[in-house]
Amino acid sequence: MNGEYKNELDSLYQRYGYEKRENKGIRIYLFTKSIYNGADIIKLSENDTKIIDELKNQYASIGFAVKVREYESLESAEDTLFRDFFKADGVLSNLKRKYSSFVEKLLENLPDNAEYKYIRSPYEYSEYSLIDCECKTISISPEDTQNSLVNRIVNRINEHIGPLFIIIEAAAGYGKTCTAYEILNEFINVSINKIPFFTELSRDRKATIFKHILQFEIEEQFSNRVDSNVVIHQIKKGKIPLIIDGFDELISKDFTFSSSQFEQVESMLSTIVDLLTDNAKIIITSRKTAIFNSEEFHNWMLDRNVEYTLEKITITEPSIENWLSRDRIDIIKENNFPVEQISNPVLLTFLRYIDIEQLKDMIAKNNSIVENYFNFLLTREQTRQALLIEPETQLRIFRKLVRFLTEWDVKVETKEFIRELLLDYNKKILEETRKKYTPERRPRIDQIADILTNHAFLDRKQKGLIGLVNEFILGTLIADNLVLEKYQEYNDKFYNVISQSFALLALQSYLVQSKNNQLKLWTVFNSYPFPYDSQFFFKVDVELKKETKRNYSEGTLNGFNVSNLIFGINNQFVSTIFSECQFNECEFSLSAFKNCSFVNCRFFDCNITEEHISKPSEHITFFGSMDNNNFIKSIIDFESVIEEDDESLEKVILDLYFKKGSYVPRHRQISSIKQELSDFDIKSVSKIIHKLNTSDIIRINGDLSHLTKQGISYYNELYRTY
Repeated sequence: MNGEYKNELDSLYQRYGYEKRENKGIRIYLFTKSIYNGADIIKLSENDTKIIDELKNQYASIGFAVKVREYESLESAEDTLFRDFFKADGVLSNLKRKYSSFVEKLLENLPDNAEYKYIRSPYEYSEYSLIDCECKTISISPEDTQNSLVNRIVNRINEHIGPLFIIIEAAAGYGKTCTAYEILNEFINVSINKIPFFTELSRDRKATIFKHILQFEIEEQFSNRVDSNVVIHQIKKGKIPLIIDGFDELISKDFTFSSSQFEQVESMLSTIVDLLTDNAKIIITSRKTAIFNSEEFHNWMLDRNVEYTLEKITITEPSIENWLSRDRIDIIKENNFPVEQISNPVLLTFLRYIDIEQLKDMIAKNNSIVENYFNFLLTREQTRQALLIEPETQLRIFRKLVRFLTEWDVKVETKEFIRELLLDYNKKILEETRKKYTPERRPRIDQIADILTNHAFLDRKQKGLIGLVNEFILGTLIADNLVLEKYQEYNDKFYNVISQSFALLALQSYLVQSKNNQLKLWTVFNSYPFPYDSQFFFKVDVELKKETKRNYSEGTLNGFNVSNLIFGINNQFVSTIFSECQFNECEFSLSAFKNCSFVNCRFFDCNITEEHISKPSEHITFFGSMDNNNFIKSIIDFESVIEEDDESLEKVILDLYFKKGSYVPRHRQISSIKQELSDFDIKSVSKIIHKLNTSDIIRINGDLSHLTKQGISYYNELYRTY
């Protein structure tokens, strides 16, 4: 073996904490950092046999566990050490137990006949490669089994060459955590010589620095078997794919993304990006955030020169056809039950397993499925734990607990702390409950509080903490507190302490409530000065009220799918960007919009309320949008714009896609380009961007756009000065 091989072998062993020894040209590596003392003696040629036998006896006699190794290559040596140190079989067994425990917890809140099955959901994915400067977006239906979400990601982890960053986004309750666990389970079943590192994050007020959180999680999963630097090295090499569930939980409660606030998340992203080298595979789940679709993020990555592939996956709304059998769907449809009241995975899972006669009775009486689901859990708790507290009183107790947690902006706490909270703030209820038991079985009130910490509404999370069992129950209890005015009762400024992420959980959970309850929640959000962004309030309007009521200015509304809305209030939308929205059978009055743009939007059977348009609209511009009935053309005729020097304006626009003073390409948001070119006629800008987009000079993805390879060549040929 040559000297270079020996030096690389030295570096490999030293990385794992071995000390090098040498005797007559034989490499010996000693490990003395634990109660285990090991010696690896490396056989480099057949002539070494005699001296190796002597060395083996020598080190064994002084207490070393000796292994004689003979490697075919450096890769073989690395695989061997990886298996030995990470104890692959043991770690995989622990991960399998983690998955089984997760499934068992899910089944605890379902009828006895329930069997866990991961439900495929429709999803969209967009893939961007820094190397190729290309981005493509594709929609996948649940019926496309070959491209199922879990299989796709596992295959990408195993087959993709180079660093890969996968972001899985979805609304609360749409299956982010279930998907993360399915990826974990599938990966450990099919992958060879790789061990995933899986961690769930939560809103923990003590955890503020992501780098330290990651360090702690590494030490916990691998039980301090190996130095964390070795784990990080193997993450970079791709032998330990990193799966992080709930990345958004680490974002500050007051965070609303903007250019000036990017630095608030920069340190968290830096920790991830520092790992994104060589062949690293990093998967995170998060609620949808503007961070990963911003020019700040993409340009920051360009500046760091990380040659990676970014794949962003959005899990979309579930369909009852994917969850329920035909006979159950028929029962629902025959009774004209409002389907929108069950389009939530938690409720769909409940309906999947509830006794079919109970389902018939519930649907026929038009009963609230949410109330039935909660009543099922609460009455079963009375039996399961011999708990003599009525369901409505149990709800009162947990609403109160949720109010405290959300005011402190945490989702989890220690079991002991939760028990003390339940005890201190429910003493009257607990004392009355205690009296209901017979004298010989009467518990102390602290024992009843202890029983409540094992309630079906609560679940053990990481690091021994506990929190609400799922986001649907958490969101429902937050919303209940809002509409019942419990927050308002105890804090006049309550709207300043409830984070937007908790408010979103409340909103999402009430989408399956009655129209009356939805109106109550809408009223709360519109009666107090909540410091949330326009995206949140537009969602409140269109989801809860089914009409737009407030005015919107200087914001971006992204990813909405709205139907049968009338946009008719004068100047209701000012300097607003609609990005990747779909409008179905909507009515538009041009007077409702001032200096607004629709980017990558789709219009189906939409109309303008004005009978005649004498000239092109000064109020609306379109970028990369489409329709099915000439709706866009009827608003803006690209030929009827103020005459500009097209070539001159085109260069001005393309110049914006390069870093000042250089020819390094940049990502740009359409909204930023509009703002920077406010001195130009906006319709002329729209015309040029439309042409560049349709000619594949630039590519638009939501509000974000970038030059294609063809676009870079086009610019270099026409406008670059050497």
